[in-house]
Amino acid sequence: MHDDGKQRIRILDGRHELTVHALTMTTEAFTVAYSVTPPLPDDLPPVSPAAPPLFLWLEAVDDLGNQYTDYGGAHGLSTDGLRTEGSVSGRPAIAAEADCLTVRMVFLRGVPEQAYEFSLPLSDEG
Repeated sequence: MHDDGKQRIRILDGRHELTVHALTMTTEAFTVAYSVTPPLPDDLPPVSPAAPPLFLWLEAVDDLGNQYTDYGGAHGLSTDGLRTEGSVSGRPAIAAEADCLTVRMVFLRGVPEQAYEFSLPLSDEG
C-alpha cells in the first residue's frame, strides 16, 4: 500500500471534505481508498427514493500519458456514522515506469457533474 499523505479536498460545493487515504496497486488494477466528511447524502438514513442517486467514477492519467478508466468501487457509512468510507478502482495496472498518477474523481447527482483532481506520487523516493 502506498500512503499518499492523506490529501484533503473540499468537494460538492464546499459542503464535504474528500480525504484520499491510500493507493493500492495490483498486477491488474489500482484502488484509491477515500473518505468523505460529513457522510454523502446517499449513505445517511433515511435515503429518499425521490432524490437522484449520487454517482462517482474515476479517470486517471500517469506522467507518461497512459490513461486509466473506472473499474468500479463501493462506499458506505463508517461504523461511527461520521463519514462515508469508500474505494474506487481503475485499470489497467499502472505502468511500472510511471512516477505520478493524476486522478480525477467525478461526482454526479443530476446536472452538472463536479470533478476533483489530485496527484499521487508512485515512487517512495523524493
